[in-house]
Amino acid sequence: FTVASTKNNTHKIINDANVYDVAQKKIINTSKQVFKDKVTSGSVSIGNNQYAYRVGKDQKGNQFIVYLNESLIYHRFSLLFRVSVVLGLIALIVFALILILVSKKAIGPIITTYHKQREFITNAGHELKTPLAIISANTEMEEMLGNNSEWNKSTKEQVDRLTRLINRLIALARTGETGEVVLNKVNFSEIVKKNVTSFKSVMKKNDLKYNAIIMPDLYVKAERNILSELTNILLDNARKYCDKDGEVKVSLTKGRLGTNAILKVANTYKEGKGKDYSHFFERFYREDESHNSKKSGFGIGLAMAQEIVQTFHGKIHVNHKDEMIVFTVILSCLL
Repeated sequence: FTVASTKNNTHKIINDANVYDVAQKKIINTSKQVFKDKVTSGSVSIGNNQYAYRVGKDQKGNQFIVYLNESLIYHRFSLLFRVSVVLGLIALIVFALILILVSKKAIGPIITTYHKQREFITNAGHELKTPLAIISANTEMEEMLGNNSEWNKSTKEQVDRLTRLINRLIALARTGETGEVVLNKVNFSEIVKKNVTSFKSVMKKNDLKYNAIIMPDLYVKAERNILSELTNILLDNARKYCDKDGEVKVSLTKGRLGTNAILKVANTYKEGKGKDYSHFFERFYREDESHNSKKSGFGIGLAMAQEIVQTFHGKIHVNHKDEMIVFTVILSCLL
């Protein structure tokens, strides 16, 4: 609305239909004060409302003040914002419900195929064990009959290799079935210490320096046998891929905040700087892509390690530092 001033020093409200919950007497008194202060623009409070104003002159030289109700604008903006937020949340909830309903149907076949694949690996593994056991028994019988040739020795080695591969595949398939694993409070320090001790003779045989620092009585939520397998995988991997006359380091400590147990297994690997480690936890990945490496193994140990850590709701990663490749496992500590 507008308040006009005449040469007779009288004041009149123009467009008074736009006045919002304010007495005309208050508007006139406020306008007189604005004219008196000779300020061209500003903001004033009239009644319960805040108004912005600007002073001007018409063609006859009479002054007038134009008022704009800021409180009403803020109120309407706030109302519009709240309505928008509510509508947005409703739309988001509806969209989420639709997505959940649709995704169940879309992902259902994938989940079914995934479970069937794991079942196939387990069942096929058990079926393959029988003929392998027969071949192994026949080979041993040949040796007992005096036919101890290099061919028999080779056959026996390949049977052992296939048996280990099948056992690893079955273990890997079962590890992913987290519903079958019961997690309990486990002494991580005790398991690591036991496995570190069992590897001493192997490390010595390979002429490797072997050091371990284990903080006592660190407990985590895990399954004892599977956690032991995780430690063995990392130690065996360090042994196999450590440089000649190199060093293997093992440490089990608490994190800075004391909420995590951190296992680090490192081995000397001078050529590892700048290499891409993003594929190390993929199944059947071997750095030697031709798979002709003289190092024993099938490329599923680290994939299995990752599956185990995920089952325990932890983290595992690898990096290269000070000419050593370091595998780090982080699990939540229990009191």
